[in-house]
Amino acid sequence: MPLQGRSPDRRGNGLPRALIGRTAVVRLFDAYAALLTARQRSMLRWYYHDDLSLGEIAARAGVTRQAVFDSLRRSVVELRSFEERLGVLADRRRRARARAAAIRRLTAVEREVARLAASRPADLSPIRGALRALRAQL
Repeated sequence: MPLQGRSPDRRGNGLPRALIGRTAVVRLFDAYAALLTARQRSMLRWYYHDDLSLGEIAARAGVTRQAVFDSLRRSVVELRSFEERLGVLADRRRRARARAAAIRRLTAVEREVARLAASRPADLSPIRGALRALRAQL
């Protein structure tokens, strides 16, 4: 059974093998690996990080290819469920967008201060120093 929203890989096994799908699973894994069993972590790592085939994983784990497939599918569903309930990655994305917006606004203010400094004889170095400190905090 293919995972929702993902296209089957070239082997037709239904796991998210496209680069975007793989990247999404790796990010989920990075965020929630500690919540998985050691066996789930191993299988996901072998498949998504080490790029082993179902057969290679089955040989390492001493199980069938079908058992590996089922375990991977359930593990990915579980990772997605964690994200739906906990929202760690969504929060990271929100924070990254907010940071990028703050940097854009800060850049606009720095440009305006530079324009003012060029057109007026006033000493704007305290403002520039405050802006540099703010940028360093972002």
